[in-house]
Amino acid sequence: MEQSIVTMIFGMIFGGIIGALIGRKRKIGAGWAALLGAVLGIIGWIIAACSKKNETEFMDMSGKEGQ
Repeated sequence: MEQSIVTMIFGMIFGGIIGALIGRKRKIGAGWAALLGAVLGIIGWIIAACSKKNETEFMDMSGKEGQ
């Protein structure tokens, strides 16, 4: 009984770490991806991987507006 609880806790931690790594560069964020990975496992990883990626916003620093 105790061994299965410890195994489950380590599995949730491992799933959360993998989820955070998948979601850190996505719009879902590392926190939500970690939670989904910990609770749902591989299904949470798939949800995090299907989230849109963060896109870098570029700014025109040349000072030439509208040219």
